[in-house]
Amino acid sequence: MSILEVITSEEAGFCFGVERAIDMVLEAAGQNKDTPVYTLGPLIHNPQVVEKLEKKNVKVASSLSEIESGIIIIRSHGVAPEIMEKARAKGLKIIDATCPFVKNAQKYARQLVDEGYQTFIYGDKDHPEVKGIYGSTDKQAIIIKDKEDLDRDDLSNKVGFVAQTTKSPESFRDIISYIITEVKELKVYNTICNTTDVRQSSAKKLAEEVDIMFVIGGRNSANTTRLAEICSATGTPTYHIETANEIDRTWLKGKNKVGITAGASTPDWLIREVIQLMNEENKETKVEKEENEIVEEKAEEVVEEVKEVSEETTEETAEETTEETVVETTDDKEADDSEELETAEEAREETAEEAEEAEEAAEFKYSDNDIADLSKGQKVEGTVVEINDNGVYVDVNYKTDGFIPLRHLSHSPVEDPREVVEMDQKIEVVILTLEDDEGNMILSKKQADYEKAWEKIVEAHENDEVIEAEVTKEVKGGLVVNVGVRGFIPASHVAIGYVDDLSDYVGQTLRLKVIEVERDNNNVVLSAKKVLEKERAAQKEETLESLEEGQTVNGKVTKLVDFGAFIDLGGIEGLLHISEMSWGRIESPSEVLSEGEEVEVKVLGVNKEDERISLGLKQLLPDPWEEFAEKHYEGEVVEGKITKIVDFGAFMEVEKGIEGLIHISQLSHRHVKTADEVVSVGDVKEAKIINIDAEQERVGLSLKELEEKPEPKKSTASSSSSSSSSKSSKGKDDKADESSSGGATIREIVGDIFEQGE
Repeated sequence: MSILEVITSEEAGFCFGVERAIDMVLEAAGQNKDTPVYTLGPLIHNPQVVEKLEKKNVKVASSLSEIESGIIIIRSHGVAPEIMEKARAKGLKIIDATCPFVKNAQKYARQLVDEGYQTFIYGDKDHPEVKGIYGSTDKQAIIIKDKEDLDRDDLSNKVGFVAQTTKSPESFRDIISYIITEVKELKVYNTICNTTDVRQSSAKKLAEEVDIMFVIGGRNSANTTRLAEICSATGTPTYHIETANEIDRTWLKGKNKVGITAGASTPDWLIREVIQLMNEENKETKVEKEENEIVEEKAEEVVEEVKEVSEETTEETAEETTEETVVETTDDKEADDSEELETAEEAREETAEEAEEAEEAAEFKYSDNDIADLSKGQKVEGTVVEINDNGVYVDVNYKTDGFIPLRHLSHSPVEDPREVVEMDQKIEVVILTLEDDEGNMILSKKQADYEKAWEKIVEAHENDEVIEAEVTKEVKGGLVVNVGVRGFIPASHVAIGYVDDLSDYVGQTLRLKVIEVERDNNNVVLSAKKVLEKERAAQKEETLESLEEGQTVNGKVTKLVDFGAFIDLGGIEGLLHISEMSWGRIESPSEVLSEGEEVEVKVLGVNKEDERISLGLKQLLPDPWEEFAEKHYEGEVVEGKITKIVDFGAFMEVEKGIEGLIHISQLSHRHVKTADEVVSVGDVKEAKIINIDAEQERVGLSLKELEEKPEPKKSTASSSSSSSSSKSSKGKDDKADESSSGGATIREIVGDIFEQGE
């Protein structure tokens, strides 16, 4: 058999909706160990996954009547609204794991019915997803499995279409093309998941390139069955299997390229099992080839040795015969021929016996106590005694040294064995073959390392220990790491938050915790998030304990929001409110800070019970009010920009971080109803300082003080009397405004109002 080239489809295994549902179930089971957790029907169409969930105490209920209390998880296929309502009525806690794409199909189907369309659902009427979509239309939609189910004569003027998310896009297009000319108005929502289209196209393309195709997934999985049909239609022998155990090795006979794909509900570890089986098949083929090569080489060596010995013996015999002939007389030769032949025969027999005894002595030069009692599959320790380009010889205290072929030296490809081991090094190996056809012992360091790695993994899992591993590559849904065996980190466990680009982690060494171990399935699931969360919790406790009001601390900006910024202080975040960022007015926190920036802040308040921390930035900056009070004085004329208009006046920035109030009464000598009659935001004006209160951080400004006063008009006695009365009635209001006008006099505040009253 030739070496198999194994190609896995780029789109194989869990889709987004299924992976999301499983994560939700595992989280619910982990957080509610004392509460019964149920899925309404199998979570996904894969019996192996359902069985694993049952081991985690997640039970399958075929109907609500089987559930009295606890948590019910709505699977990714979704359910009809009436079932959700019944679950609520029973007082069950509902976790809705319906795939977002399925929810869209339900929403659009309901919408079509509400808008008066004759609504069709393209799908399998017995599929739970289709039942849920049908239920969302109050059972008013019509389910069709193909275009033959459509009766053109019964079509209304307005027709609407949705589809089961896992259906073939090509078939859906055929149906739409079939009726598009038969109706006046056709509204179609393409609810087929894009992943389905990509998965099917990828599977078809791969099937056309290989000699045999394996489609992995539950036999009750509609999308897996469809994948098998698509691959089979290419003419390539296709096998729909649930596990690697179903593979008959005779199927591989005469095949060179093997293609593998899997349905949306097939877990990664089932795919890896099939790949592992193919790898084992390749290993056996390689070993068989190499053993045959070794046998041929040994046979050639033996033939050469026999030839050399035979030639030497012939030469020696010829020399002896010549010498004897020289000393003998002609008469004696014939008489002694018979005796010489007998003597030579006896000598040959004695030599053969001596050689046999010597060989036996060599074989048993060690006593029974010296030779280790070894067997195939046993793990032993040995010493490296020879290294060559083809492998390594190891003394394992046996009658012959064992040999490690290059491919059995390490899990990683090895070009030079000297990079892996060195002379006299003690190493552990597993005996693959005690004696091959040539009597050689074949060993594997790789297998010993593999077993040692599993022991370490199981121990780390049982003791909740942290291990380190290098990320070797990014795959769909997470990262692959080398922990002596292939380990997998789901994307949701790479970091505490969402990771946008997983490829950044390739080549990095991460600290990990083992969260799932399945030795039989070669499945190891790890989490970096668990390590980070534990470290963060410890750091949070330490930081919170050490924080005190008034401290100056360093932190990192983690997030900017409209009202401020969150600063990581080490395991815990504090809030830096926008009002505490600058002495001046700012519209957005991004004017001062950016995410990821290191910043020094002051602790304004700590609530350890609620774990709330208030921070300030401007408190570490020079107070502009102190400097302003020293530099400026009442009566000084300053220039500034109008920043804000309010009912009672306008604010003007006179220096960065310093705003003064121009009270409405100080805008002009004439009567002003609203400030925007005189100024606008953004105007640059000159104003006179009429009051400075550094303690209260207030500056009173005036525009009218820089205007020329209009000459007062002549008034009559009656008007004077009226004015006096007016003054009296306004006295209280004017006094009330005096404080907000920046310290101006009543006369300054009311201006020429008396003259205008005339």
